[in-house]
Amino acid sequence: MNAFVRSALGPGRQISMPCFLALCLSGATAVLGCGSSATSSSSSTSTASTGTPNAYTTVYKAMTFGSTVTATYPSTCEMTLKTTGKPDYTPNAYYLAPAGTGQTVVAHTSVTNTALAVISYASVIAPSLQGSSATINICPTLASSTTATGLGAIGYLISGTAMFNSFEMNASTPAVSDNASYTFTDGTGTQQTAYFLDQCNSHSNGTTWHAHGNPNCVTSQVDTGTGPSHMIGIALDGFPIYGGRDMNGTIITTSQLDACNGITSATPEFPSGAYHYVLPLNVTTKYASINCYSGTVSAGTMAAGRKLACNMKTMFAMIEKQQDKQPARRTVADMKMPGAATCRPAPCSRRSAALGF
Repeated sequence: MNAFVRSALGPGRQISMPCFLALCLSGATAVLGCGSSATSSSSSTSTASTGTPNAYTTVYKAMTFGSTVTATYPSTCEMTLKTTGKPDYTPNAYYLAPAGTGQTVVAHTSVTNTALAVISYASVIAPSLQGSSATINICPTLASSTTATGLGAIGYLISGTAMFNSFEMNASTPAVSDNASYTFTDGTGTQQTAYFLDQCNSHSNGTTWHAHGNPNCVTSQVDTGTGPSHMIGIALDGFPIYGGRDMNGTIITTSQLDACNGITSATPEFPSGAYHYVLPLNVTTKYASINCYSGTVSAGTMAAGRKLACNMKTMFAMIEKQQDKQPARRTVADMKMPGAATCRPAPCSRRSAALGF
């Protein structure tokens, strides 16, 4: 059997690392994400150009991407994806983020009980989103052992959205199980619902929009309601990412998948069968996303991907620095809450103090 249609061997290794909904308002470092005052709006990860062209190579070169991502092919076995950091669909007007001292707490996450406040996508999140790039080996083969996925980007979707593993906020709780929402009336009299993780299982880490589970805002671009899932992205090891239905439109269960959320089966792009990752439907466990890589990913590529996730101390320092440079961003538009209360983000120094930094 060809390498590209073999199933993964051996159990996957899982690491549980927190990734925070960061509101970082300064540029990315030279290698993805936060932690620097560099002004570059793009960064990169790379994999070595290795392997021999195979069925994946041909399919990838025929892929269609959304308006916020471009694909180029520097060599036979390499694809470079460049994103704007923004999704190619319209996010919600408001989101929930960890609250600090002085902010109006409107909700708590369902498992970790994290206090949340309302923030504006247009005023706070969108201005902070930065582009990134990744060069991926598009001649993948299965490795002799699996490698655990980590914090940060583990792949990219056709929407320009980064794919993250399932974990958020602490070392063990899947983001999709630790959600919250809050419905209120905004300053224009319009009813709004803010989510920590929205209906597309997505939110921002401060520089890049990303998903922690099946992103129906992306799958709906290529799938019908009951038909088969089509390819929606590529993991950093070069294997494709799909939604949660098989060729017959039947929902794929986690029991059908290996430790990495992978399976060898036919898909619309690979009718003869190929190994691919599945983002299952309606799953709120760690299997909501890819747990490990079945192919080969260099340590440098994984390290660069992890830089997409800010730690909280760096996040707040970056916000404060950006606010000092641009006073107009010190607050977002006031939002009327039930009972005429007002929700206004507190200064970053107060947020940091509330978290003990």
